[in-house]
Amino acid sequence: MPTVRRVLAWKIPFSILFLLPLVFLPLSAFPDIQIPEYDKVSMVFIRLLGAALVALVVTQIWGVIDPRALRGAVVSAIAETALTAMAIWHFVFYGYLQSWPIIGKGILLAMGALAALFAVLLLVTGIGSLFGDDEPAAPAGPSAAARGGEPESLWPTQR
Repeated sequence: MPTVRRVLAWKIPFSILFLLPLVFLPLSAFPDIQIPEYDKVSMVFIRLLGAALVALVVTQIWGVIDPRALRGAVVSAIAETALTAMAIWHFVFYGYLQSWPIIGKGILLAMGALAALFAVLLLVTGIGSLFGDDEPAAPAGPSAAARGGEPESLWPTQR
């Protein structure tokens, strides 16, 4: 079973892939990826959403690196993924995407599915971190072997 740090490590690249267009994609490029073009006023909120996601991803990266910050990273990741999934699925189920081209719908549905999947995985694997049942992992470094413990690897290894 994956650990919460591994789930966060796999979630972070998907979040970065999701937030890059929100922060950097020009207004004229949205129709190229089959997402309807928005007016300039709406772009302010799209850019603010991207900036908020950058702050959440930085928190999550810090939680993967520093075990003492893991609880805050898990809380921010669960909030981000659960609320993203709920917002996307709200628009899907209430028919706001009827006029969108099929590729744009597919992109948004994939984002909603990934957000829901990561929300569930983070809840299942992070429940111990949230309620303090897990002790923070020993920090990595040359003294980790001297303490008799090996730091947890983010990626599965063959043993």
